Amino acid sequence: MAKKLAEHLEELPAERKAILNRLRRVEGQLRGIQRMIIEDRPCVEVLTQLSAARKAMQQICVEIVKNNLYKCIKESTDSEENIVQLEKLISALIDLVPPASVQE
Repeated sequence: MAKKLAEHLEELPAERKAILNRLRRVEGQLRGIQRMIIEDRPCVEVLTQLSAARKAMQQICVEIVKNNLYKCIKESTDSEENIVQLEKLISALIDLVPPASVQE
């Protein structure tokens, strides 16, 4: 029989639990934003909350990449597989960084 999700969560390392907690907070923020839209709250309030949720998601992305980089470095870059993993992670990190705004 498959383990229940709660049992899997208890077995997770602390860094993964922390990421899941952050995701749950963002999930709550997004539900709150949906309520704000239903309640026809002012645009500025909705945008402020959307910005906060976006920043929280970006931070989660950074933590995931950071944790994976540490893992790859810890396991050593001697193997070809780890080098490929590091290259993928670096590429993902570059994709996370928003492009600089062009000033005219």
